[in-house]
Parts: sequence; C-alpha cells; structure tokens
Amino acid sequence: MEKNRLTEFKDAVDSLNIKTGAPDRDRLYQRLGAILMATGIAIAFIAYFLAGAQNSGDLAVDNIEHNEHIILAICGVSLTVVGAATFVKFGITRFMRFWLIRKIYEDGKP
Repeated sequence: MEKNRLTEFKDAVDSLNIKTGAPDRDRLYQRLGAILMATGIAIAFIAYFLAGAQNSGDLAVDNIEHNEHIILAICGVSLTVVGAATFVKFGITRFMRFWLIRKIYEDGKP
C-alpha cells in the first residue's frame, strides 16, 4: 500500500513538470556549511589557546601577539557564522522544496 502511494506521488510529480533543482548541489553546500562551522570553531579555539599560552615577558611583544590571535579568532568565528548560515539555508531549501511539491500534489488531488 505504501509503495503504491509512493509511486503514485512520484508519477504525479513527474507529470507536474516541476523543476526540482539539483538536490546533490544542495547536499554539497549543506555539507560545506557544516565543514565551515567545524573549521571555524577549531580555528577560534586554537587561536584562543595560543593567545593564552604565550608569555615572553615583554608586554609590548605579548600585546602584538595577542592582537594577532584575536584577529585569527574573529576570523574563525566569522567562518563559523557563514558556515551556519549556509548549512541552515540549504537545509531549509531542501525541506521547503519537498513540502511545496507535496502541497501542490495534495491540492491538485480530487
């Protein structure tokens, strides 16, 4: 029964001639967003621990090195934000595409 409904749904979607886009590309971008999030978090934590581990005894040198690590940590955080936005955008896109096709199918069904 369930397979019959699934094949009926697929046939109806094919008959609607709806451009479904490239789901492989959406998955690729969603994975890329997840990788960017993980990379950004790793960069931010590495910069944080490097900034805390350095102490040369000279305050001027330490401040310059800390500023470099702060900039690196901010880049890591911004990379995390971009990755999260990419991940969420393409995740929602895949869901909404399925939802819209299902809604069109159900509304057109007698």
